[in-house]
Amino acid sequence: MARGLHEWQPRLDALCAGNAVFRRAVVLEETPSTQDAAETRDASPGTFVTAWRQTSGRGRFGRHWDDTGDLGIATTFVIDAQPAERLALVGAVAAAEAAESALGSAVGIKWPNDVVIDGRKLAGVLIERSGTRVLIGIGLNVSHGSFGAELASRATSLAMLGARVDRLDVLCALITALERALAASDDELVAGFHARDALRGTRALFSTPSGPIEGEVLAVDPMRGLRVRSDGREHFLPAQSTSVAEWGRVLKAQRSGGRYPA
Repeated sequence: MARGLHEWQPRLDALCAGNAVFRRAVVLEETPSTQDAAETRDASPGTFVTAWRQTSGRGRFGRHWDDTGDLGIATTFVIDAQPAERLALVGAVAAAEAAESALGSAVGIKWPNDVVIDGRKLAGVLIERSGTRVLIGIGLNVSHGSFGAELASRATSLAMLGARVDRLDVLCALITALERALAASDDELVAGFHARDALRGTRALFSTPSGPIEGEVLAVDPMRGLRVRSDGREHFLPAQSTSVAEWGRVLKAQRSGGRYPA
């Protein structure tokens, strides 16, 4: 049986008592975005803000994250500033580990920080700096039974993959995994990424400052960027300014229609 909102705060307080990084939990009944909530803006490092319901979440480069309702996890973790590229890797590896603990099987990471299964997004990470703090926003689809037409080919959930788990249990697993990932060395994080790398060897369409580039991904350095072969040439696409516009089944659908998104 799914746990009610009244159970979240005491369970998370107890978890924080034994956590070396996160010592304070703030539970909101509803917020447009945990990343933008006043409670996050005023939080000190070592705090995380989570919501029973997030209605207007957002992802990397301002992309929309679908309303979680009471079906998913939406949490922002506040820590002292570190390089964004490392923290994107930290968040991706932690989200992947939390998903794997629920599924009992491996998941993929689509660079830079999306957790995917069979080309569909299960979780995403957003890293933003705020003064001397960094906000790690993580959204994970847990109990969704389906998605609307726009997302049906792009998104999945733990429930759709066969896991019958409570959101609070998954959130606790995520907090523990994030604590562990933050303490890991760069080499350990990179190894965790490469073991799950879903992008290398596939074709994708990338948004870059100089325009879109479509090509085969030859190599992924998760904290620096990508090597991509396009039109017979190799390109290095830096992490700071590159995003994956279309990939996998979505790219194939776009190609069959002869058009790409703007």
